[in-house]
Amino acid sequence: MENVFVDINCPVCNGERFKTVWRSTPRQFLGDFRKSYYNLDALGINIDTTFSIKKCKDCSFVFVNPRFRSDLYDVVYNEAKVEQNIKKEWAYRECDLKYLYNTHHKWIASRILMRSLSYQYKRFEKPKNENQRQIRLLDYGCGLGHLLDLCKVFEIDAAGVDIDLYRIEYCRDKKKLNVCRPEEIDTGKKFDIVVSTSVIEHVNDLHQYFQYISDRLEIGGYLHITGLNPAIIKKEKRKGVYRLVMPFEHVNYFTAGSLDVLAEKYGLKRIKRSNLFQPTMKPVDYIVPFLKNFIFGGFYPTGAFEADLIKL
Repeated sequence: MENVFVDINCPVCNGERFKTVWRSTPRQFLGDFRKSYYNLDALGINIDTTFSIKKCKDCSFVFVNPRFRSDLYDVVYNEAKVEQNIKKEWAYRECDLKYLYNTHHKWIASRILMRSLSYQYKRFEKPKNENQRQIRLLDYGCGLGHLLDLCKVFEIDAAGVDIDLYRIEYCRDKKKLNVCRPEEIDTGKKFDIVVSTSVIEHVNDLHQYFQYISDRLEIGGYLHITGLNPAIIKKEKRKGVYRLVMPFEHVNYFTAGSLDVLAEKYGLKRIKRSNLFQPTMKPVDYIVPFLKNFIFGGFYPTGAFEADLIKL
């Protein structure tokens, strides 16, 4: 078997001392559903190849190490997962705006868009916003284009980037959305908002990722990120069912501290009390935002995190 893995230093602090927190093989962590659509041969591995998730002893960042060589990440999303577009056909149904009333993904995108626009509130203070240019938004990891669809409704100048070629073509075909690979976007264009949901856990080169976003954000612009935190590892290990602990794709697990340290290197600062923006219809809805912001600070015991950052 070809050596498809590389060992790396800690992406946050460059440390070299690690503790293994999880070790498993595709035979153990892949459920029947995923076994049916991952082409392991395309990655040069087999059902008994060992994967490890490690914790940096210096800064506590948790990440897959060793991990696939950088040239294999396109293979993960464009060759090794080819069957997912058939097996997950449900994900492509009713994802047009006319089905907004009954699609989960559009609802999530709506909440994220409103949360992001809430930081641009000064744009909406006057009934007539004379001399205002369109808000510019970049969806980094745009997937099936749910957020970009909504941006068309609000006439936001929006672009999306992704590395999944199938999804890029899907977005272009369905509504002529402005979508391309990250390296193909105009390097001179700046955005007021960058949204990157469920992407950062996939990123092989975190420094390149943050530099790319920082370079394209206006000073004072906002970055909205969602991803995974280390709690998901214990949670799924306890259940013995792995859905999000998936070392082919999910290679980074952030705490608030590790996100802050890495973001600061690229002129980004996390907003400690974010604009959560969610409807309030019953008493518990008043409590949830308090818990999210003041108790968990956006990093939840469910294993997920959401954070807003500002470009300094």
